[in-house]
Amino acid sequence: MWSVMSRREERPSLLDARRADSYPHPYPTGWYRLASADSLRPGEIRYLECLGKQFVLWRERESGEIRLMDAFCPHLGANLARGRVRGDCIECPFHHWQFEGGGRVKHVPYSEHPPGRVLASPYPLTDVHGDLYLFHRCDGSPEDMDEPPPYEVPRIPEVDSGQFVARGRHSIGRVGMHIIEIAENGVDSAHFQPLHGRFRVPWTQIPIPGVEIVHTADWSLDPGHPWVSYADDSAILRVLGRQVGEFEARVRVSYVGPGSLLFFRFDLAGRGEIAMYQTFLPVSPLEQQVDLRWFADRRLPRLLVWYIIGNWTSQFVQDIEVWENKVHAHQPKLCRDDGPIYEMRRWYQQFLP
Repeated sequence: MWSVMSRREERPSLLDARRADSYPHPYPTGWYRLASADSLRPGEIRYLECLGKQFVLWRERESGEIRLMDAFCPHLGANLARGRVRGDCIECPFHHWQFEGGGRVKHVPYSEHPPGRVLASPYPLTDVHGDLYLFHRCDGSPEDMDEPPPYEVPRIPEVDSGQFVARGRHSIGRVGMHIIEIAENGVDSAHFQPLHGRFRVPWTQIPIPGVEIVHTADWSLDPGHPWVSYADDSAILRVLGRQVGEFEARVRVSYVGPGSLLFFRFDLAGRGEIAMYQTFLPVSPLEQQVDLRWFADRRLPRLLVWYIIGNWTSQFVQDIEVWENKVHAHQPKLCRDDGPIYEMRRWYQQFLP
């Protein structure tokens, strides 16, 4: 399967500087996927740099609970990710202070008087279908951690009921883009045909001569949930100018928040449905970790599911070269048939400081 990883060429510093200056705040408010729960073994510690912060992610040995904290010990600043898990505590590598998952000091080996208040900074995690999400507030203080998020990560009812089953996950890797680009991508339907009109072998960039994908797309806001927007696309195949049978694939992409979480529903013309999460985690202002996770109706053949997700991935990859070399146009010069880009940007302001 295709992966971006460190594909990007070294860029001139002037381009990097202009790109960085042109974009809005890089870490908007929203839900962000950090890891899959089953990737962390009991006693394992993981250091994370993302959202302009440094975290330590760890799993307790006895309870199996997964915890997230600020990476640096509040005592004298050692990196807790270099320590170890003792029972249900994480132990600092410097003075062996032990912290419970809630941030309190449980044990100081050389003192009978450990500080009684919460010292380490914990962050609550939400587990949705085996993936761990953090709600990040772009302008919040640590005290805001006690405030409940204004919305939740959507669950898939068919997964909870057993109608849908897990069919795969894929890491696209690190992409050199600002997170607002994926939100603008859904409203910019004018680029669908010139960039995504040629059909390619799924999971590759190999074009199939004479075969094209014809897109009919739309963008809208959810009137009852102000943090959600929708991109709807209907696609048919044409071979040498003729439509292939009556097959039409329709997809609704729900942008849940600022582009950190995209939720897909693929409707395969009565044959069944596929649900997919695509997540974007900013590891730096112009670099995103991009991951996919999909579920499908039990009735759908695995090969068909592989084909649909692979086709989407091939189309997504076509955008990357553009994103990695563009700037953010603050006042784009639009024509009458461009999408409602200014409306999307007004909607997006709710996620920025």
